[in-house]
Order: sequence, then structure tokens, then C-alpha cells
Amino acid sequence: MLLPDASQIVFLLTALLIVVSALFVVTARNLVHAALWLIATFAGMAVLFVLLNAGFLALVQVVVY
Repeated sequence: MLLPDASQIVFLLTALLIVVSALFVVTARNLVHAALWLIATFAGMAVLFVLLNAGFLALVQVVVY
């Protein structure tokens, strides 16, 4: 059985964070809470861009949104 390396673990945790926070964005009743969950979703996307060695896109993701 092959053990996952660190990048696979980071990817899976980040993907889980993105899915859960996106669900909370949709189901939040308070607009401020939805915005905070949206920030968490965007931060997770930036981490995925870093994993893909797309640092510029990660920076744009953080700065623009």
C-alpha cells in the first residue's frame, strides 16, 4: 500500500476546506458569515494555485478578491 506524500495530503485537506466552506457560503443566513466563508474558499483556491506552482495566480486570487 502506497502512502500519500505531503502534497497529496495538503491537496485533500484544502479540497475538503473548499467544499465545506462553499457549502457554508450557500447555506449561511447571515451575510457577514457568508462573506467570511467566501474568504476561506478563496484562500483554499490560492493554496491550490500554490500547489500547482502558479504563484502569480495565487497572488492575484488573494489580492483581487
